[in-house]
Amino acid sequence: MPREDKPLEYRHRVLDTKGLAQRLDLEYLKRPDHWLLWRRRLSWMLLVAALAGSIPLVLGVGGTKKAFSNGPISRAHAIFGDRCENCHSQAFSSVPDGACLKCHDGPAHPAKSIDTATLNDKLPCAQCHVEHRGVLRLAEVSDANCTRCHSDLDSHGKGVQIKSMAITGFRPGHHPEFSPASRIDARPLKLNHAAHIPPQPKTVNGMKLPMKCSDCHATDPKSPNGDLLPVTFEQNCRQCHRKELEFDVFQLLPGSMPAPHAKSVQAIHAFIEDTFRNALKENPSIARKPLGRDLEPARNADEWLERVVREGESYLFDPARGKCLYCHEYQGDSDTLVRKVGQIRGQYAAGKPDGLPWFQRGEFSHRTHRAVDCSSCHTAARTSTRTADVLIPLMRNCTSCHGDSGTPIGHCAQCHLFHNKSKETDKDRRPVEQLIGKVTCRGARPWRAVPALLPAQASEARPKRAGQSACSPNWLPHQQTNLRLFSWRSLIAA
Repeated sequence: MPREDKPLEYRHRVLDTKGLAQRLDLEYLKRPDHWLLWRRRLSWMLLVAALAGSIPLVLGVGGTKKAFSNGPISRAHAIFGDRCENCHSQAFSSVPDGACLKCHDGPAHPAKSIDTATLNDKLPCAQCHVEHRGVLRLAEVSDANCTRCHSDLDSHGKGVQIKSMAITGFRPGHHPEFSPASRIDARPLKLNHAAHIPPQPKTVNGMKLPMKCSDCHATDPKSPNGDLLPVTFEQNCRQCHRKELEFDVFQLLPGSMPAPHAKSVQAIHAFIEDTFRNALKENPSIARKPLGRDLEPARNADEWLERVVREGESYLFDPARGKCLYCHEYQGDSDTLVRKVGQIRGQYAAGKPDGLPWFQRGEFSHRTHRAVDCSSCHTAARTSTRTADVLIPLMRNCTSCHGDSGTPIGHCAQCHLFHNKSKETDKDRRPVEQLIGKVTCRGARPWRAVPALLPAQASEARPKRAGQSACSPNWLPHQQTNLRLFSWRSLIAA
C-alpha cells in the first residue's frame, strides 16, 4: 500500500505552560467592570449616609435622644422630659445616689421604729428603683430586692429580731404569721360581737339585729387608705344603749333623760344636778311628792334636790346596778372612776390615747378592699364573745388573693415600706428652673382647640390661656398625645 494512503497518526496536544498562557485573554484588565464600579460607589454612599445620620444622634438634635433611652420613664419623673443629664451625670452609666438625694431624702431602713436593726451595707438607690420601665411606680420594686436580704437576715444586718425564718415569699412557711395572731385585746371595755351580729334576725329591746359592720366601723373619707374612724359612743352606740345612761330612778322627769357620756365624774354630777334643779323651777310642787316608797315627802326643796341627785348618781355608778359596768371597768377600788379606753381604733396601749396600729410592720388599705365583704377576712367576728378576741385576719385569709394565688398582687412592696418615713426630712426648696431646667419652645406649634373633643374632654385638655404652646411648663407631652388620640377617635366615630 502506497505511503500516501496510510491514515495520519493522531498526536495529543502538549499541555505545557506556554500553551496554556496563549489561551488566556490578557486584555480583560483594560475593559471596565460596571458591577464592580457601582458596588464600590454604593459602599461609599452608604458610609457617608451612616456618618451623616449619626451626627444628630451624637448632638441630640430634635428627638434623637430617644435612640439612647432604655425606655419610657416613670410618671413621677415625667416632668424631666428628655433631660437625661438631670439624673445621668455620666453618659452610659447608672444613676448615682447623689442625683436622687437632690430631690429625695431616702431615710434609712428598716421602715418601722419597732425594728432597731441596721444594714451591714448601704444599697444604691438604682439597685431597687429601676427606671425606664414605663409609668410604673418606682416604689413597686421587685421581690428579689427584698428576699436577697430577708432570706438570711442575720448575715445582712445587725440587731435582727426575726432570725428563725428565711422570708422568701408570701405563703405559709416562707413568711412569718401576722403578729396580732399571738396577742390579745387588753382594752378595758366589754364588747360582744356575736350579740350584735347573731346568725338569725331578731329584735332585742327595740333594736333590730343583726347589725351591719358599717354601722360601727366606717372608713375615713379623708384617708387615702380608707382608715377606719374611731368608734365612739355618741356616733355608734347612743342610739341603742342610751338607757344605760338614764339616771331618773324615781321617774320624775318627762321622758327618758340620759346623762352625758363624759370622761369627768364632775361633769356628770353637774348635769344631773342642773337637770333636777331646772325641773324644780318649772314645777315647784314636784318636791312635795314622796320619793320611791317613802310615805312622807322631803322637808324642803334643798333636801329633795340632794336626795334625787344622790340617788341618780348611785343609779349610774353603783356596781350592783351595773349601768356603767355594762360596758366599762372601774379603776382599782373606785366605784366612779372608769378606766380609760382610749380611741377605739387599732391596738390598745395603756397611756397612749391614740393606741398603736395592729400591723406594726406592714401597711393595709381598707379602700383597696372596699368590694370585699368584711366577714371574708374577719372570719371570727360572728362567733367572738370577748373583747380580748383579736379579730385581725391571719395570713391564710390573705393568701386566697395574694401570694401563691396566681394573681400578680402579692409583691412585698404592696404591704411593706423600705424607707423610714418618720425620719424623712424636707429638702431645700428650689426654683423650677433649677429642678427641671429652663423650658424652651423648639418648633412646637401653638395649641388650638380640637373640635372633635367632647366638651368635658376639651375643658380638661385646654391650657389656661388661648394660644399657649405645647412646650409650656404646665403642658406635658402626654397631653398633646391625648389630644391627637381623642381627635382621631372622634373623626373615626363620625
